[in-house]
Amino acid sequence: MGVKEALDWYKNHHRSRGIHYDMVNRYGPDFYDCSSSQYNALIAGGVLPKGTPIGNTETLFKLKGTYLDEIYSYKDVRPGDIFIRGGEGTSLGAAGHTGMFYKKDGIVHSNYTNDGISYNDADTIDYYLDRQRSWNERYFRPRYPNTSRPSVSKPKANTGGKKFIKEEHWSAWTQCAVNVRADASTDSAIVATYPMGAKINYDSVYEGDGYRWISYISWSGQRRYVAYRRLSGDTRPWLTF
Repeated sequence: MGVKEALDWYKNHHRSRGIHYDMVNRYGPDFYDCSSSQYNALIAGGVLPKGTPIGNTETLFKLKGTYLDEIYSYKDVRPGDIFIRGGEGTSLGAAGHTGMFYKKDGIVHSNYTNDGISYNDADTIDYYLDRQRSWNERYFRPRYPNTSRPSVSKPKANTGGKKFIKEEHWSAWTQCAVNVRADASTDSAIVATYPMGAKINYDSVYEGDGYRWISYISWSGQRRYVAYRRLSGDTRPWLTF
């Protein structure tokens, strides 16, 4: 089992076979939504064991590190990899979407627009994907059995004098207006400002320039940093978690 079997599942359940899209009656054999079809394809490809409960986009995110490896750049995506749209923790229901790459710049997925499983290539893929990794759009490489797969390179944690502390997918709320910077330094450019009471979803924590920072990939695909407390002196944070 492997990539071919996963993609064959999609081909065998294409809308041309009279199978439709439905978010309620989503467990087959006549109706699937994006995540139920994704789970079935991963089971067919041997990534997930037979009998695995059919989940959703949020449970797909939780497979990272066991059945999925994250890909940190769109240029590294290969056939058989998957995408998940919608930020982790906010992707349930119509807020999220998922599907599989069947070629470079080509996806197969169950979707409302086409009332079933459809193939969308370079001419129509931009309706569904930004083709740029961000908080809202992430890519993963399933661990297909007995399949040689290109390795996934994680971005270097320590660059520009900052120190990587940990990976942490969590949320914070601002207790005052805070600046968003291009790097973990108060000398770095301010690219945005969060007002008091705003929610920030982040994926990692750094230290640099005398501060502790949370960090995330912005909608533009660039990594951003928000300082939330000093490392010495008055260390009371201006974010809550």
